[in-house]
Amino acid sequence: MDPLELLRARIAGFPGYDGDVERRRSDEFVRSYLGEALADLEVRCGVLSLEVKQRIDALLLRAGFADQRLFSNHHGIAALRAIAGDGGSVAAEDAAVVDVADQAGGIDPGAVEGYLDEVAATLDRRDAAMRAAASNA
Repeated sequence: MDPLELLRARIAGFPGYDGDVERRRSDEFVRSYLGEALADLEVRCGVLSLEVKQRIDALLLRAGFADQRLFSNHHGIAALRAIAGDGGSVAAEDAAVVDVADQAGGIDPGAVEGYLDEVAATLDRRDAAMRAAASNA
C-alpha cells in the first residue's frame, strides 16, 4: 500500500495533496491524529514524571500547530505545489507519523521516554520533507 492509500485508510476523509487547501487540511489531519494518540497515551499511562509530562506537552503543542515557516502565509502553501498528486516524500513522512501514533496504544509507562524520542525524530523527518518539497517548487 502506498503512503497516500495508507493515510486514506487510517484517517477518514484524508484529503490528499492535490491543492493548497487539501495540503493544509492533510497537515492538520496528520497532526491531529498524532495529538490524539499522545493525549491518550498520557491518560492511559497515569502517573508520569514531570519531565515526561513536559515532553508530552511540548509534542502536543508541536502537533497542535502548523510549522509557521511553511504555513505562515499563502506563499508557503503555494510553494508546496511540487508535492501534488501522491504526496511524494511528504506523504511518506505523514504515513510514518501515523504509524508512530498508532504505536502509542501499546507503550508501557516505562517505555514512554524512548517512544517520545521516536515521535520527535519522526516529526523532524516530516518537517525536513516539507522543507525539501517547498524548496523544490
